[in-house]
Amino acid sequence: MERHAVAAVRCTLPFAGEAILHRTPPWRGSGAEVTARPLPGERWRIDWLLPPGDELVTPEALVARVRATLAGWTDGTTPPYDLLDTGVYTVHHRLARRWGAGRVLLAGDAAHLLGALGTPAVDEGLRDIDNLAWKLALVRHGHAAKELLDSYQEERRAVVASRLRAADQSLPILRGGSPLRPLLPGSARGHEALHSDGHLGRGPLGAPPAHLHSPLTPTPPHPRTSADAGVGDLVTDVPVTAEDGSTVRLRDRLGRTALLVVLVAPGTGVWDRRHWMTAGVMPRLAEAVAGLPQPAELLVAETYPGAAAHTVLLVRPDGHLALALSGVDESQLRAAARTVCGADAGTREEAARAAR
Repeated sequence: MERHAVAAVRCTLPFAGEAILHRTPPWRGSGAEVTARPLPGERWRIDWLLPPGDELVTPEALVARVRATLAGWTDGTTPPYDLLDTGVYTVHHRLARRWGAGRVLLAGDAAHLLGALGTPAVDEGLRDIDNLAWKLALVRHGHAAKELLDSYQEERRAVVASRLRAADQSLPILRGGSPLRPLLPGSARGHEALHSDGHLGRGPLGAPPAHLHSPLTPTPPHPRTSADAGVGDLVTDVPVTAEDGSTVRLRDRLGRTALLVVLVAPGTGVWDRRHWMTAGVMPRLAEAVAGLPQPAELLVAETYPGAAAHTVLLVRPDGHLALALSGVDESQLRAAARTVCGADAGTREEAARAAR
């Protein structure tokens, strides 16, 4: 376990928008390790690794750390700043073996504790809720069987466990406790970037998870499409046209229905809706979407990264891309919608039991 002091400040620093990990700062009074994470509105969260022990950290000592650190990151003189909050917390890792029992489900700190650099626990807690909320809603409103809830632990626990492993493997190298460091002189710099990227929501410690191997990810179609590279990832937030003719952002439509179906159709932006809704593959696709077992909204995008014209994208309620089809295939789209909403969970469990 480790203890950290933390402060939130409003201040202008010379590395705007960057996460900073300063392993051995040369200035006095700052502690052994200092990190800074940028927040909106020129705010910063600053963390200091404290020496072992339970020594009391007084408010005066924390203010002294703030002033010394800000001065060390500027020209040696403490710049103007507003102190917004301070505290001391203990870092340790925990991961619940089971995230659900009956009608009780765990999320956030009840399911996991992530304290290492670059693994902000609040972010992971919010991702738990993003993953769980739509599944609860579908089950509650009768659009999915309760087996869908089993995928919550399967998806989220695997992601958190992976982040914990990445942190546990990199921290000893970063802090000089590994015998490999003399043999790998560049490894420490790489791990510093790993942790600072984690503070910015990038890399193995911070990036949103991909659900490529999830039980809710449909089998890739044949032939595969160029957009398959993004399956499992959060969708790119491109402009889309809704069925009422309004132009909106793709991610703004999440949560309105169970699923989103997006047709990539270059040129539709300059057509009147009454023309393109009855042209090409649109009538067939609209009929296929209306026949899906779960509520779905049909959208049209001029372009989507990596997707050719007439690519059909199936998007989960939490914004993850589930499938990319080349053209309209009603049977594949319907089967994929069933998989995304857990309709095949019982079949998979029976097959797994039979294999054992």
